[in-house]
Amino acid sequence: MKTYHATLELDPRSGQWMADIKGLPVHTWGRTLGKVKEYAHEALAVHLDVDVADVRGHLKFDKPQLPAPVLEAIEVAEAARREADTASGRAAEAKAAAARALVREAHLSMRDAAEVLSVSHQRVQQLLAG
Repeated sequence: MKTYHATLELDPRSGQWMADIKGLPVHTWGRTLGKVKEYAHEALAVHLDVDVADVRGHLKFDKPQLPAPVLEAIEVAEAARREADTASGRAAEAKAAAARALVREAHLSMRDAAEVLSVSHQRVQQLLAG
């Protein structure tokens, strides 16, 4: 089955979400993004005369159409999340390196290394294994 694409837009007057499937006369609405996506699947299935399960995975939704300042705020939040994920990865690598150094180079027990690192001795064991 081919993949279909739908646009999502919030109607400022009604506060309802509208979905339009590109290239087809299929339109639906819902009070929440989750509901409008559910209804879009159902509407596409009716239009194609197939079961709803047959269109699952074949309907892709564009990002919702929102005002530019809102889209900018979302992009800033997503960029901050990516930076936080990167920093979290670096912190995990550094904590593992510190655990290895404490146990293998400083010859501390796992419990003492755990105390120094403010983690459980089980976590130190995981860091050493991973």
